[in-house]
Amino acid sequence: MPFVSLPSKPQAQIAYDLSGPDQDEQSVLVVFINGLGLPAASWKPAIAMLQASGGAHKPQMLTYDRFGQGATTARDPLDERPGKEPGYGHDFVDATKDLHELLQAVVPQPQGSQPRRLILVAASIGVHLARLYAHHYPRQVAGLLILDSNVGNKELSDLWPSSQAPGFDPKDVVADDCTLEQYHEACAKLLKMLSSDVKSPEGLDRRNVKKLLPEPGAPKLMGPDGKGLWLTVVGHDPEAFAEESLKMMKIPRSLTTRFSNPGWNEYNEGLLGLTDKDRSHGVVIAPGSGHFIQKDNPKFVAAQLEELLDRVMSTK
Repeated sequence: MPFVSLPSKPQAQIAYDLSGPDQDEQSVLVVFINGLGLPAASWKPAIAMLQASGGAHKPQMLTYDRFGQGATTARDPLDERPGKEPGYGHDFVDATKDLHELLQAVVPQPQGSQPRRLILVAASIGVHLARLYAHHYPRQVAGLLILDSNVGNKELSDLWPSSQAPGFDPKDVVADDCTLEQYHEACAKLLKMLSSDVKSPEGLDRRNVKKLLPEPGAPKLMGPDGKGLWLTVVGHDPEAFAEESLKMMKIPRSLTTRFSNPGWNEYNEGLLGLTDKDRSHGVVIAPGSGHFIQKDNPKFVAAQLEELLDRVMSTK
């Protein structure tokens, strides 16, 4: 992957890959935004499938690794500011500004020209970054493909009954595969591994996400034509996610089925409020996919992106 320095951070370089033919200012640029768990390389299978498909549109596509992630070994220079606690050096707002500078550096626009229309494809916590970008740089993002967004307005543990709450009844959580002790252990794992205050290897501070994006369907995101952007919301397969949670975190299937999946689906439904009703078509489930949809079912991601491209390109 080639590297580029951002104007505001010349001492550090970001790895990126720009594929596809050169385009004019009327064309679309597809930008893939990583979550925490998988780097830019995870998008390669879906991109290859889109390029090999018989679809009419073959746009330029940009993948990149944020500071401290994947092929970008440089740390965010903001992390070195005096008083910054290690692991909490920069936040989603900083990462949004980095993406904007990256686009200006890699695909610069001729002076006086209209900004190129963007389609953002975002996974997990990358969806928060995509939403912030579309809000802070309005009428540039024509389409947004959401892949199993992280629940941003509450902790995952909040989807489960609190054993400290008045009226807590163990019968509500105990099942054939889950004792009360296992429930307490599973709650502790969620807090230790997935809470927004857990430090990540890249140093992205996620503690303020609930303040930045308190509602799944707000603020509304406007496209270049002055209407809501085209939106596709994809959720994980409930059965596959329950199996993934058991395998990766030893979370009993019954807890994922009874609490995590319904709460997550409710959040996904709320994301539909980001645009006009006629510019989305409900939550789509990725067959056989856990949380990492681009890894589990890249063919499905390519198909959803191709459909979104058709909708965006049909808009004058």
